[in-house]
Amino acid sequence: MQKKIISIIIFIFFAVTLKAGKEKIHPAIKSALIPGFGESSLSRPSQSRFFKLLELTLWSTCIGFYKFSKHEKLQYQSYAAKYAGTNIEEKNHKYWVDIGNYLSLEQHNAEHLRWRQINDIYEAEYYWKWKSKGHMAKFEEMRIRSDKLSKYGEYTLGIITLNHIVSSINSLYLSKVSDNLKLHSSFQENNIELQLLFKF
Repeated sequence: MQKKIISIIIFIFFAVTLKAGKEKIHPAIKSALIPGFGESSLSRPSQSRFFKLLELTLWSTCIGFYKFSKHEKLQYQSYAAKYAGTNIEEKNHKYWVDIGNYLSLEQHNAEHLRWRQINDIYEAEYYWKWKSKGHMAKFEEMRIRSDKLSKYGEYTLGIITLNHIVSSINSLYLSKVSDNLKLHSSFQENNIELQLLFKF
């Protein structure tokens, strides 16, 4: 996940850099790609700094959530292999949820047979049998913690998207203000004349 995120950031950076060398990009588009970039081109350093720092903080937080989620996942998989005899290879998320709710493969299959949910029956290679309910409960806590961290990472990605949108709208507003607000100056004998024009 972290490698994909870094690749996206690098791609966007070079895409914007190459594009900027050929033609002028509207500040709103710059900020949509990289928050704060549009504000920087409009000479608004404080606003640019705010959006850039926020973006950096959000990406760091997002990567942290996914990293800790993956670490916790490896921990609960190792725990299940040790105390339930599971083979951790090629198991989907549903499997890990199920073994946290049933003491054994036999118990799980028996219950789903009673419910006539044939498609949810596991084959022998999905075997597990917890040594105790305590071990199963501890595993479930670890699994839920990992899922929560992953979900927090998804929420942070949503906030990152919102940051791009807000920065883009802000740059659009600033560019409109800049276009409507003009400062003219003229020099005469012993006089300097300044005119501030605002278009409604």
